[in-house]
Amino acid sequence: MTASERTGGSEPRGQGSRDGILRAAMQLFAERGFQETSVARVAQAAGVSKALVFWHFRNKEELFAAVIDRLLEPYILDVSGQDEALDERAQLNHLVVSYLKFVQENAASVRFFLQQLLRGQRTPASLSAQIMKLYAGYRDLLVDLIARAQQKRRDMRAIAPETAATFLMWALNGILVGLLFTGNGIAEPQSAVSVLDKWLFDAGLEDDSLSPSAD
Repeated sequence: MTASERTGGSEPRGQGSRDGILRAAMQLFAERGFQETSVARVAQAAGVSKALVFWHFRNKEELFAAVIDRLLEPYILDVSGQDEALDERAQLNHLVVSYLKFVQENAASVRFFLQQLLRGQRTPASLSAQIMKLYAGYRDLLVDLIARAQQKRRDMRAIAPETAATFLMWALNGILVGLLFTGNGIAEPQSAVSVLDKWLFDAGLEDDSLSPSAD
């Protein structure tokens, strides 16, 4: 059976056409938002028929969810297999570097997330749910690494792991805002890593007055 016979027409319906639709949808959702982006407009931007869009995706909500899934792929931070090669301090630094490098290299995708979350219109609940799941997973990794480091090291600040992780996330989110909205980002992720590393591991600091309360 030929590809044309399987699809029931001459229009290609393989992975290439799906990717093209997703790229067009990603751009339109970022520019116009969910409510103002129609399937017809996505089809036009992708250079395919509206029927082909519906062949790949049952409705606009499913298309939007697929766009979110595609954008989230690079966010997945794989730290498995590093336990033996890196100690907890090095792994924490790796997580921070990975976060900041991703923001720098995928600024358009990050802006897409923020635009969709900040728009005063209805968007599928899957968006906030996926992002919050990702955020919580990243924070849990920080909490686990900080807790393990505190058990092994004597140079850690005496702060609850959950509090320290939350503080680190606040700092990273502040850097993210600087990168995306003010243009005052960081030249190299390692410079931010150095500051956060010195705060978390003391590095000979005597004044803990700036440390967040451990509650």
